[in-house]
Amino acid sequence: MDQKLIVWDLQHSLPRCTCEHKEGVACLSWLGSSKYVATGCVDGKVRVWDSLSGDCVRIYSGHSDAIQSLAVSANGDFLVSVSIDGTARVFEIAEFQ
Repeated sequence: MDQKLIVWDLQHSLPRCTCEHKEGVACLSWLGSSKYVATGCVDGKVRVWDSLSGDCVRIYSGHSDAIQSLAVSANGDFLVSVSIDGTARVFEIAEFQ
């Protein structure tokens, strides 16, 4: 793992931004049709990124080990994370829609 998420501008075939992580990224999920993407990280945190600027706008904690999977609820109001520590967490993300 190279410890970063690179968001590409496909029209121009260039990287738009790079989102740096201290540890690796295990999974990701776009937050609906918004400009935000969430990453599930090896350090057990979920980070929400602005895909246009590359800024980390929120960090969610609650897991003690790497995130395995992320999913957005059908109504777009919640993000569910599952970790190899055997837990699942639900985070409210309505503000990012």
